[in-house]
Amino acid sequence: MTRGKPTPEDGRGAPAKSAQAKAQDDQVMATNNSSIVSKRSVEKLYYPNEAHFFRYFVKKFQRRAPLINRGYHLRLHVIDVLVRNFLRAKDNGKQKVVVNLGCGSDVLPWQCLHRYAEECQGVKFVDVDFPDLIERKRQTVETTPELIGAFSGVKEKSEVVAPVVFESDQYVQVGCDLRQLETLRKGLDRVVDVANCSFVFVAEVSITYMETEGADGAIQWASGLGDAEFVLLEQIIPEGDKHPFAATMLSHFGKLNTQLKSVHRYPTLDHQLRRFSSRGWGSVTAWTLWQAWADQVFFDVADRRKLDEVEPFDEWEEFALFGAHYCLVHAKTAPGFVGVPGSRGLVDTSASKSPTQLTMRFDECPGQRGQRRFAAAMALGRGDGPVILNTLGLGTKSRLQSSDVFRQEASGSSEITFGDGGPSSRMCHSLTDLGEHGVLLAGGRGSPLSPNKDCWLFDKTASVWTKTHDLPAPSSRHSVVSLGASGLALLAGGKGVSEASGDFLLFNPQIGWTSCEVTGYMQPRAVYGAALAIKEEGEASATRFQGIFAGGLQHGLIVDQVIGWELDASDPQKPTIAFAVLNSPGGELIPRFGATCFWHGGKYVLVGGVIRDHLLKEEDEILGFTPSTTGVEVHRFGRNPEDGASIPRPLFTGHSAIPLSAGRVVVVGGGATCFSMGTFWNKGVYTFGSASESRGWVHDKTIDIFPGERTLPLRENVKASDETTRSAPQVQPIPRVRAESSADFVKIVKNGCPVVIEGLDLGACVANWNYDYLTEKVGRDRKVVVHESTTQAMNFCTKNFHYVTTEFGTFTERIKQGGKMYLRALSEDKPSEKPALLADDFPLLSPDFLLPPQLSLVQDQLFSSVLRVSGPVNMWLHYDVMANVYCQIGGTKRMVLLPPSDVEHLSFAPGASSSSIDVFASLHLPELAHTRPQDATLTPGDALYIPPLWLHTAEANAQGSIAVNVFFKDLDGGHYAVGRDVYGNRDLAAYGKGRQDVARIANSFQKLPAEAREFYLLRLADELRRKARG
Repeated sequence: MTRGKPTPEDGRGAPAKSAQAKAQDDQVMATNNSSIVSKRSVEKLYYPNEAHFFRYFVKKFQRRAPLINRGYHLRLHVIDVLVRNFLRAKDNGKQKVVVNLGCGSDVLPWQCLHRYAEECQGVKFVDVDFPDLIERKRQTVETTPELIGAFSGVKEKSEVVAPVVFESDQYVQVGCDLRQLETLRKGLDRVVDVANCSFVFVAEVSITYMETEGADGAIQWASGLGDAEFVLLEQIIPEGDKHPFAATMLSHFGKLNTQLKSVHRYPTLDHQLRRFSSRGWGSVTAWTLWQAWADQVFFDVADRRKLDEVEPFDEWEEFALFGAHYCLVHAKTAPGFVGVPGSRGLVDTSASKSPTQLTMRFDECPGQRGQRRFAAAMALGRGDGPVILNTLGLGTKSRLQSSDVFRQEASGSSEITFGDGGPSSRMCHSLTDLGEHGVLLAGGRGSPLSPNKDCWLFDKTASVWTKTHDLPAPSSRHSVVSLGASGLALLAGGKGVSEASGDFLLFNPQIGWTSCEVTGYMQPRAVYGAALAIKEEGEASATRFQGIFAGGLQHGLIVDQVIGWELDASDPQKPTIAFAVLNSPGGELIPRFGATCFWHGGKYVLVGGVIRDHLLKEEDEILGFTPSTTGVEVHRFGRNPEDGASIPRPLFTGHSAIPLSAGRVVVVGGGATCFSMGTFWNKGVYTFGSASESRGWVHDKTIDIFPGERTLPLRENVKASDETTRSAPQVQPIPRVRAESSADFVKIVKNGCPVVIEGLDLGACVANWNYDYLTEKVGRDRKVVVHESTTQAMNFCTKNFHYVTTEFGTFTERIKQGGKMYLRALSEDKPSEKPALLADDFPLLSPDFLLPPQLSLVQDQLFSSVLRVSGPVNMWLHYDVMANVYCQIGGTKRMVLLPPSDVEHLSFAPGASSSSIDVFASLHLPELAHTRPQDATLTPGDALYIPPLWLHTAEANAQGSIAVNVFFKDLDGGHYAVGRDVYGNRDLAAYGKGRQDVARIANSFQKLPAEAREFYLLRLADELRRKARG
């Protein structure tokens, strides 16, 4: 509480708080709960050989994502180093006291006593926090032998005088609001002789939640205790609150009602330095956490390399953004250095002469369209303008098996589709246009430990992927550049399973990859994620090329290298390459990680990425530079929003940049996970260039890539002679039968094949149900969630539809008008927890629908009964784990079913129950020749039995369809997965366990050479295939 009018006492000597202030404090204390779960994750993973103490404050271990683990490890480590140095400092005869301000459930005292037992002799640790939180911590300490056993001389509670709540020889707890500094001083006076002590105060993301005046008061108060140090770790916003990371961070804490109070007054390191030096601290050193990561004070090369052994890590752009938004301040009352150690600062590019003015345009994409990161883009020429394909990469939930297609306004919708076959889902790969030879896709990765070595050529005319020569070794985050019109490409660097590569490889479409021999004395450092570009100026040679190679990452640090290269490819079997270091007065802006680079408009252009030590300023995110006789000349670009429009600031990480004609550059995709505070996505297309762009860009569609080579595997029961004559699958009719008794239906189920059952009495629904009748019984104003599509073929994988909440009457009216909408009813009571049941969800409709006696097995094993109302849209290809009977009530619907064994030919991703293949559009194509489809057109009164795991898709006619889908369990309950299953399509428990086993098996081969790993995994896959087929 800040100083002001006297306030009433709460009975414990502290000013009473308003209900609003108490609620605010409770929310601040709640941030401790999330923080300690993350610290527990770090403790268990990063310190396996130490005693663990967070475990006593965290009931259940939760493994955090690698980015969060690495970030929290960095936070914990830098504080540990500075406190350790304090403990090891020369003894000056005073007692050393470590005071943790806003300690929460931190375990700093136990960690120090365990790690630095000798240095902790005679040291007193004091934890300070809100009284309620400290009381909970006291109870945990006193009831946990492993915690209280670390201390001697523990006093009884009756012997302890407030605000002290726990006291021992080594450790003290003080319950105190940090705004009440007099109370804190009383607590310290009760446990130590303040005048004869050396203090270190630790405030790890704690006082930033206080009003700034209160936080500043605590900093100034601490400096008045004499011999003292202060370690502060908290958020900063060096590029202001409009930077995407900062905006996401501030929004996150705003939603929690735990606003960061100090960031606007102290947004940069310079502000923090002045903050401390003006409040009694004679020596002040400040780092961002990104700078601390690179500082020998905290880490050496061996330390950083060792961390990669803990868990795979490749979120470097996001780690840099996180680190640049946190500061670490180490202050001492003794006079000394004030500043940022070892900082080179950044060149002031505003002094760049004659800055080139760029006109920038932003075209927003609706919803989540176009949101993907770490993809790669290519531009295709079409009659009415270029089309950009941003391919594969990481989506909002997982790696994607598709491409986003962008076209310019006023141009027709793209007709691009991919045929069967193509690269599997991946990220951090490359796409390089080789002219008439196609577009080369090279490498990439799944997880950081699973790089790819396969390469593909995309035919720009036929829109077909063809597998080409593999890389010599798996690689991701390499850099590839096309060598003029030669059809050749140069690859530089990259990351294998663990180490960065120093290789430079020449790709020739005819002979594959060849290692370039390095001539001369200069050898670039082995890096990945570097910038590589070719100089395109004057008359191009067909065999000799030159360009730039800059930055990249090695052992967790961005390498300070800007290098010119010259390649001689006159002998394609023995290409040579030479390098020369380029001096650059503004060179700290050029070495980057994750940037895109190309020659454009007579200069090299860098777009985005991250740099060492600093956060890129907005004006430096797009940077030009040209080699000269003295090194490198840096060019700044000024930005002019087109038509004065407001343009949201992009985050050029994980983006794809494509140079086009007329001096234009288009950037699609990109964004970043902002530590634990949310994910920022660029929400559209950015275009910049020397002239304004008359036409904007729109997200046209998303198209799937069907992984695998175009030559489909032979099925054992297909004769070789059939392969040359069979051009399309032969669709067989689903048999129509009658079931006179329940025993007849039991036989149908045991037989395991689909049938259409005719002649069943399904009740009055067959005669009565139409759209008007449904609206009357359901209620015109009742809210329902429906699928709304712009195309007939709905695709669950690409989400080419939207979930819309609307009134039921509006929905049926739009269906009657031909609206492409679809209702799959959910539980009215708990839609995310319970399966749908017609009787519960639509009680006025339910009496009309009957399950006849022949289907008593269904009634006995009933799981759900689902009302389905559909306009002229197709349900995507999928399978259900439970058996079901699809009862057609109104309209007609064509159903196509395929046996479970066809799943290997239908592009179902691992763990997915839906496919992107449009079966209705593909039945006449040879790509489905190896499948065995069956079909039936259902009319009112028909009941289609769909056995479990049979793949199926549905097509309604123009008048739409009304149906009830009844799911039932045909297996013993123990076979089904434990947990919530609203839709009846959660895979069986054995499959879930099997996928975990596959992951463990694959991991056991990670340390083998790539060829050996592939060899043995393919053998195991063949063994599984043989067992699957008996």
